[in-house]
Amino acid sequence: MTMKAAYLFMVLSSLSACVPYPHSVTRNPAIEGRVLSAETGQAVAGAKVELNIGSDESWRYETLSDSEGHFAFAEHNDYRLFALLADAPQCWTTLSISAPGYHSRHCTWMNMHWCSSTPLQLPRLMLQPEHVTVSEEEAVKDFWSCIESAMEQAH
Repeated sequence: MTMKAAYLFMVLSSLSACVPYPHSVTRNPAIEGRVLSAETGQAVAGAKVELNIGSDESWRYETLSDSEGHFAFAEHNDYRLFALLADAPQCWTTLSISAPGYHSRHCTWMNMHWCSSTPLQLPRLMLQPEHVTVSEEEAVKDFWSCIESAMEQAH
């Protein structure tokens, strides 16, 4: 083998791990939850639940809670062409819950590399009735408790 051919073989061999190839990545994991009234603890039927995913692309899904307050989003995967050693993009997930007569609730969390594929259970998403005043401090506390619940489930 000539020096030039040996060098070319060595370079191509070292790059083989960086060659782009189709790969399945998770857009969003399966997410299940239940929407409840913070005042009564009863299920909130018909709550609009929106899931927004932002990474190198954006996706949006929505559903309604059933008569028991349950909702679910199926896992979605996507095939991408990417380099194995390339940095994967961050993934932002926002879950927004709204229902007539209640304050809206928004939960946001982030994964540093791609979206998590671990199923997520959020069994007690509490909505405050509109007649209850929610202070800024309570809203921030609620926001963080929602994130902590999601992060515990995702890791």
